[in-house]
Amino acid sequence: MSKSTALNDGVRAGDFPASWTLLLRRTLGLANVVGAFVIAVALTVNITDRMVQGIFDPSHYFQYFTIQTSIINIVALTMGGMFALLRRTDPRWYAVVRAGTVAYAVVVGVVYNVLLAGLSINDGYISTFEFPNLVQHVWGPILIAAEWVLMPGRAQLGWRVLWMVAVYPLTWVVASISRGLVGDGWFPYFFLNPGEMGWDWVGIYVGGIAAFIIVVTAVAILIGRLHGRVFADVGGER
Repeated sequence: MSKSTALNDGVRAGDFPASWTLLLRRTLGLANVVGAFVIAVALTVNITDRMVQGIFDPSHYFQYFTIQTSIINIVALTMGGMFALLRRTDPRWYAVVRAGTVAYAVVVGVVYNVLLAGLSINDGYISTFEFPNLVQHVWGPILIAAEWVLMPGRAQLGWRVLWMVAVYPLTWVVASISRGLVGDGWFPYFFLNPGEMGWDWVGIYVGGIAAFIIVVTAVAILIGRLHGRVFADVGGER
C-alpha cells in the first residue's frame, strides 16, 4: 500500500501522527461505551440489592450525589463514545459537559474515600456486593479523569466554564438541604444536616467541597489547554 492510500476519515498511511491520535480517539471512545455499560450494571446491581433487602426508596436513593452523577456519567460517556467513534472532534458543548463530569467524578471519589468510607449508610442499607461501590467511587472516577487527560479532538475551554460547572452541585446542595428541612428530615450525607452539624459546619463542608470542584475544573481546563499544544506538536488535534 502506498503512502497516498487513504485510510478512514481521510488519514493517510504515511501520516503517522494523525493516524496515531485517531486510533487513540477510537480506542478511548470504545472505553467510554464500555465504562458507561459497567456503571449502568453497577447501578442496576445496587438497586436490585436494595429491593431484595426491602429498603429501596427512590426518593432517597436518587438524591445521593453519587447516584445522580453516575446517571450523568452513563449518558455523558455513551455520547462521548459515539462522538469519538464516529467523529474526529467533539462538539464544543460536549467538552463543557465533559469538564463537569471530570470535576464531579473526582469530587465523588475524593469525598467518599476521605469522609464517607467506612461509615454506615444513613438509610440502613448493607451492601451485599462491593462491585457497585468500587465502580462508582474508584474505577469510574479514574476512567473519567484519565479519558479527559488522553482524549484528542476536544475543544479547549475558557474560564467561564468554572461557574457553569458549579451550578449543578450548588443547586443540588440547596435542594438536598431544603428537602431535609421541610420534608421527612432525611439528608443524603451527614455534612448537609444542620441539626446534626450546625450551620457553621455545613457551610464549611459545602464551601470546601465547592472550592474543590472549582479547583478540579480549573485543572481540567489547564490540562485541556496543555494537551492542545501537545497534540498539535504531534500532528493531531486536542
